[in-house]
Amino acid sequence: MVDAVEAAVLTPTQERVLSDLMGSGQARPTFDADLASRLRADLEERLAPVATRLGERQLVVHKSALSRVHTCEGHHVAEAKAGFSWSAPAAVGVVAHKAIELSVSLAPPDGLAALVDLAIERIASDVDRGLGAWLAGASELDRAEVRSGAIDRALKFEDEFPPIKRAWRPRLESTLLTSLCGDRIVVRGKVDLALGQAHGTTAGVLIVDFKTGKPRRDHTDDLRFYALLETLRAGVPPFRVASWYLDSGQCHPEDVDEALLQAAARRLVDGARKLCELEIARRPPILSAGPVCHYCSARHTCPETADRAL
Repeated sequence: MVDAVEAAVLTPTQERVLSDLMGSGQARPTFDADLASRLRADLEERLAPVATRLGERQLVVHKSALSRVHTCEGHHVAEAKAGFSWSAPAAVGVVAHKAIELSVSLAPPDGLAALVDLAIERIASDVDRGLGAWLAGASELDRAEVRSGAIDRALKFEDEFPPIKRAWRPRLESTLLTSLCGDRIVVRGKVDLALGQAHGTTAGVLIVDFKTGKPRRDHTDDLRFYALLETLRAGVPPFRVASWYLDSGQCHPEDVDEALLQAAARRLVDGARKLCELEIARRPPILSAGPVCHYCSARHTCPETADRAL
């Protein structure tokens, strides 16, 4: 997947990305040709009771919903009720990823800062979409916060990753989608960065999720979820998934095997069942106190947080 980066002097961190994360020169695993079809058949069999309960309705399962419902069902219900609204912190990642995507094809003399400005301009021009509408009406202060945060992330990416070559087949903000049980259950995700391509039944794709802050258990679960969706889409798993922490220049990689995919499938089935029970059957949520209590929409009324100092 990775050739030598021509005429580039790489930092030790960039060299580590090539050798340890991308696995330059390392052998790739080969998987059974029927792996994806077996995973799909197993998912549909185990999700059949959920599909029956849905009737003609459709359940959409995405990364955030899975993470929330497995962390605390009450948190998921509260956040679903509150709804998503754009803010400067929420916009930073999208703008940074767009700037990095543009950097694969464009090389302006002013560098990534100019591409961040271009990314903001392009996103804001699409006023019919959520982030575009928010940026178009954002205050000067909010726009400045988005620009500053996006430049910080984009420059850290540039410092820590070798220049991305088109030959690596980069996909940024790439949507993965699969439909199960006659389209009654739709599963979707969006990966920050995917590089490479499978060859026959030999894996060749690396999936990277960029993070700020500290590592969390759900980061690993998110990546396994992406690996499952990529397997169902392409018919061959990625060879590796990794969380890359931009603030520290560290990564948590995990090589993909069938056991990992089976674990991701079990988590998906369990999460879809919970989501169906909560959203369709209106089962009362099970409350689980934890770190999410600090920013949950229901933190001031939830009985689990009544005795916690938030």
